[in-house]
Amino acid sequence: MNSKVKVPVKLTLAVIAACLVSFCGLITETAVNIAFPAVMNTFGVSTKTVQWLTTGNLLVVAMITPLSAFLQKRFKLKQLFVFGTLCFLAGTVVAIVSPNFGFLLLARLIQGVGTGVGVPIAFCIILEQIPFEKVGTYMGYGALVSAAAPALGPTYGGIVNQTLGWRYIFVILIPVLILTLVLGISTIEEKHEPEKVPVDIWGIIFIMLTFFGLVYGFANMASFRENPAVEIGAFVIGIVALGLFVKHCSKCENPLIDISIFKNIPFTCHLVAFFLINAIMLGTSFLLPNYLQVALLCESMAAGFMLLPGAGLNAIMGPFSGAALDKIGAKLPILTGTGLMTLGILLFTVFGMKLNAGMIIGFYIIFGIGCGIAFGNTMTIGNLRLPVQQKVYGNTSFNTLMQFAGAVGTSVCAALVASAQNQNSGVSYEMKTAAGSTHSFIFLLILAVICLVLQITGFKAYETKEKQA
Repeated sequence: MNSKVKVPVKLTLAVIAACLVSFCGLITETAVNIAFPAVMNTFGVSTKTVQWLTTGNLLVVAMITPLSAFLQKRFKLKQLFVFGTLCFLAGTVVAIVSPNFGFLLLARLIQGVGTGVGVPIAFCIILEQIPFEKVGTYMGYGALVSAAAPALGPTYGGIVNQTLGWRYIFVILIPVLILTLVLGISTIEEKHEPEKVPVDIWGIIFIMLTFFGLVYGFANMASFRENPAVEIGAFVIGIVALGLFVKHCSKCENPLIDISIFKNIPFTCHLVAFFLINAIMLGTSFLLPNYLQVALLCESMAAGFMLLPGAGLNAIMGPFSGAALDKIGAKLPILTGTGLMTLGILLFTVFGMKLNAGMIIGFYIIFGIGCGIAFGNTMTIGNLRLPVQQKVYGNTSFNTLMQFAGAVGTSVCAALVASAQNQNSGVSYEMKTAAGSTHSFIFLLILAVICLVLQITGFKAYETKEKQA
């Protein structure tokens, strides 16, 4: 039945355009990380300073993304697409010509605005305009981008940094962004007219403070001992602001997010599971290049190629698993994918201190296949559990937590690795790195088990609800 449903070519091209700007935004998050040593040499800055290229970008993205439901109601999708793409293009040009670190940081902040505006657009087009029978398949294409871009980032960044120099990480994106802009302007169409919804000033202030505090707090966990008061203050600001945001939204006529969606147990279970999948993926994307380069003394390009099979399978599985959801439902693909992801992390944990290159490649393939199956399908089924009028809020929630999860997964793992590396023991720095990575794998394994339980709970809650109905 599904094969008979045709999606117009123009609509498919619109999805591709929106996915491309999302891809550019997400791949730079991890590609830039691997070029940190080169950037430090170019501008003479410390490790603590250079990390702001990622921290600052994540802060901006995390503060902008929650506004997507409001922006999509207030403005045309094409307007948002053009604004987001031009912002990212402008930031990319500034990054290429940066004469000092300050300009490069400014470029990453401008790119963050473009990413925050652009990433939710692809999923919005899919949920609003793609025929229901093909939603799973097209969400799989969107997942291919969202999962593959950060996973492929270390490979892309490592190859380009070692062969051409770190500035070419941005140079190569220019023709892609220009093509994206032309394609999007030509194909993106509206399904509804913009509404003159009032601007929720207090909601914007509270949600921005929430993610500023939480993302800053997590992103700087490694330096907790140096600035404990600042770290605790950041978390307090984030938590208090979140409480105020929830209270505000419950009384506001036009809130940024309709918080009643979180009373939907199946949706909430899959939403939190999706957050955990992202945290695990980004945490692993940080750990493995670090392990290969520091503990096993591989060059950045070699490390990138070793991770390519797992990252590639992660990407490829998105559309196939989405098509499987359209044909056989979500339960079997999602539980299979989450199970394989958990198995991959379990293997990394068990062999953490004795990992070699072959093990890393093999275990990462298992992990990548599992993530590729579970990632997009979890987002799809979570949104499908909501009524039509609430899907825009569901999409906003998924995209917001996707950005926040990157900060949590990467930062906690970085803090655990740094803690082990800084210990005054008699073992080598390589062994300390392996030990810190093993501690991180244990943390990610706990998250993976919780994720699996949440997926099962979400399906059981929906089946119970269906029986009662």
